[in-house]
Amino acid sequence: MADFCNDGSMEIPETTTPRIQRPEQSAPVESPSLPERREAPAPEELAAPRPVLLYGESFHHPNVFYRTGFLAPDPVVVIDEGPGKVTLWVNGMEYERARKEANVASVRSFSDLSPRVRELVKQAATPEERNAVLIKAVLEAQGITKVDVDDEFPAVISDGLRAYGIDVRPRLGIYQQQRRIKTQSEMLAIKATQDAGMDALQRAIDVIKKAEIKDGLLYRDGKPLTGDDLVSVVEQRLLELGCSTDDSICCGGPDSSDPHKATSPVLRVGLPIVLDIFPFHKKNRFWGDMTRTVVRGTPPAEVMAMWNAVKEAQEAGLKAVKAGVNAKDIHIAVCEALRKRGYGSSTPGYDDIKSTARFIHGTGHGVGLEIHEEPHVGGSDVVLKEGDIITVEPGLYDPQFGGIRIEDLIVVTKDGFVQLTTLPKIFQLDAEPGTARNAAEAP
Repeated sequence: MADFCNDGSMEIPETTTPRIQRPEQSAPVESPSLPERREAPAPEELAAPRPVLLYGESFHHPNVFYRTGFLAPDPVVVIDEGPGKVTLWVNGMEYERARKEANVASVRSFSDLSPRVRELVKQAATPEERNAVLIKAVLEAQGITKVDVDDEFPAVISDGLRAYGIDVRPRLGIYQQQRRIKTQSEMLAIKATQDAGMDALQRAIDVIKKAEIKDGLLYRDGKPLTGDDLVSVVEQRLLELGCSTDDSICCGGPDSSDPHKATSPVLRVGLPIVLDIFPFHKKNRFWGDMTRTVVRGTPPAEVMAMWNAVKEAQEAGLKAVKAGVNAKDIHIAVCEALRKRGYGSSTPGYDDIKSTARFIHGTGHGVGLEIHEEPHVGGSDVVLKEGDIITVEPGLYDPQFGGIRIEDLIVVTKDGFVQLTTLPKIFQLDAEPGTARNAAEAP
């Protein structure tokens, strides 16, 4: 949505989104040993002769941030002609900052476009037409007539560019494989986010542990403790640590049998409380993901059996992880461990097992600049690679008692994995430390 200011420079309107400076990169760690710089794109990624055209602000367009490293609240244009040939186009206000902060070969300003382009932008009837005129001028300035665009590129702008004679080709999965394999710096960024999430998650666990028990419910400050109360504790702590989140799951009892139900109005003694935290770092832009399930009081035998089964299933899944393993085999290892305990899954071959509590989702997913990325650990036929960062999060869900889920975020290595989720797995908060089947350090 480019527009002209009175001084004739080409600007894009301000938004209320705060400006965030890029963080300094952390020093490398010894384990795991990941590359400091990413290898050139795989042939299927960018081998096509067409440049890639990206458009949008980089707060909510991961590919734009990924290819530029520049946080901009206003839309920018990126022309990616291959390794070492990325050009970032910004408005005049952002030009000097982009030159200092962007990880690109060249930074250019919309203000440098010709007076004729400015006049055409003024004459455009709609914002979409103005954007098409502007982007066409950018492409002409770089001598480009054919481009590939990702699945977030606005269709209406694509149509406008085609009307001006630009050959626009949508292409799925642009940068997907590149973004999937993390560098050392990216792993450290994710670890920082995960560390903040574990801190916030522990705050919620502490609140549950200190809650009063009255009439079968948990109380805090004389009122029933709710899922919303725990979400507030988590998200306040995340903000203090420089993170935010789109949502948090703090849900107990029968409500938690729905894996993505966010909160419950009361938290019952003896029934599981699922705490699923997925923090987002406001500076480095990477996500984390973790889940712990806890209980106050003595759970029914059925709930204890679910905990034991899920814990064993996660151990089986983690044991199967290493580079070269098919992600589907990790999921099957989890389903098989649950089957041995008498629990069915939604996966073919395990869906005919009769049980009230069931495993009804995939085992995990990749995490990075988006909370759900490749590779998916479930039914997908995909081989894990060194540098994948994935979750392993089996669960069982019973409409009568609720859900049990344990989730760790790990880095796949040649011989196994490195654990990024070191928060202990303690189920019964009232039990003595070290009670069998209750407490375990994250493997």
